Amino acid sequence: MVKMDRNNIIAGSVICFSLILLFSLILITGNRGEEERSVLEEEPVQAVEKEIPAPAVTPEPELSTTSIKGTVGRNMNFFDLMCRYISPQEVHGIVKASSDLYDLRRIYPGQKYTVYRDEAGEVSGVHLSINDEQYLDMELAGGDISVRRRHYPYTVHRKIASGIINNSLYHTIHENNLPGELAAALSNIYAWDIDFFTELRQGDYFRLVYEEKRIRKPGGEIVSGIGKIISCEFNCDGEKHYAFLYRNDGDDFSDYFDEEGNSLRKQLLKAPLSYTRISSNFSHRRYHPVLHRYRPHLGIDYAAPLGTPVHSTGDGTVIKASRTRANGNYVKIRHNSNYISYYLHLHRFASGIKYGAKVKQGQIIGYVGSTGYSTGPHLDYRIRKNGRFVNPRKLDLPPASPVAETVRDDFIARRNRLLAELNSIEIQNGIYYSSGGDNVTSGRVDRDMAPVSQAQSSSSR
Repeated sequence: MVKMDRNNIIAGSVICFSLILLFSLILITGNRGEEERSVLEEEPVQAVEKEIPAPAVTPEPELSTTSIKGTVGRNMNFFDLMCRYISPQEVHGIVKASSDLYDLRRIYPGQKYTVYRDEAGEVSGVHLSINDEQYLDMELAGGDISVRRRHYPYTVHRKIASGIINNSLYHTIHENNLPGELAAALSNIYAWDIDFFTELRQGDYFRLVYEEKRIRKPGGEIVSGIGKIISCEFNCDGEKHYAFLYRNDGDDFSDYFDEEGNSLRKQLLKAPLSYTRISSNFSHRRYHPVLHRYRPHLGIDYAAPLGTPVHSTGDGTVIKASRTRANGNYVKIRHNSNYISYYLHLHRFASGIKYGAKVKQGQIIGYVGSTGYSTGPHLDYRIRKNGRFVNPRKLDLPPASPVAETVRDDFIARRNRLLAELNSIEIQNGIYYSSGGDNVTSGRVDRDMAPVSQAQSSSSR
């Protein structure tokens, strides 16, 4: 009995000790948990000090009290863009009023726009940048909509440049850090006299006077571009070709003339043959009488009797005199760097018309036929300008008249001034002259002349 009591006492003591130990451990663990929780609650405060890059987002339009400025983004169209600010009816009104000035259905990413509000908070107008030089001005006032195509304000500065051909005209322009637009401008000026793809030789050179436009965009941004070439000398294979910009008496446009006052622009004949009627016009969708489906017809069909002589519409070189299943017998003539003429469905070629043959304006090159995909005798006449087919009847080529006798003395005086200026330009690559001539930097011959006002630059005399 005594033994059982002793055992019970020992067992009870063990149980009590175990309970006390367990209770102590719980208290200790609880205190540590509180400490850990207090530390963990402070850690996020320290974590926000770390710099985490924000995800890329499309910037929102800049807001002000009077205007909203933004940029056209990807997959945006004008209707959805403007419906943020004005009613759908007003958007349709703007699109309709702009149809002859700019196709608002073809806005593209990167175009800048500004929406203007009046004091009452109503939209009073919208400006949409068309390019670096122009913008569309859309005004909304009392339900009336007016749209104008305007120029950003600019100043014109007179510049000079020169270069020596080592490879091509475009390569020389790029190599000398000159504006790329100069190459295209020179190609257009000399389009009838120089084939810049085949006739240039190493050592040929040019020197010219041109206008540089400095355009002030909204926000003060300055964008540079070229205006008109005032005068030029291009030496091709030892032969000098001059061009002087001048407005002839009676003309409302300026054109280029050589040193003798002859126009550099040669006129294409209006039609390559004597025809009875036009049986089919230029069209991007015409029902083909042979194939029986709609296809582009990128030329003019002149109906004429079988065997009617066909003339070349301008001086040039035959680059194709061949036959295909669709074209039948056809001739292809390159007139210059920009223009190629086509003569399709010929009955036969004229004597001597073959690849490489030189032809003169008005020369007979073939005879009307009905070869290829044709339902009757006719000539399909086509013109390709700068790689694209154009409507020959709407080709805008001013008449190639020389300087009129009434203004010839004025032209000669202007030519002499410009010729002296051209002769003073050093023919050398890789040098830049400032307006004072005391700052020489590698790159180009390009001296900044005295600024010309916008009003002055509009006159070419």
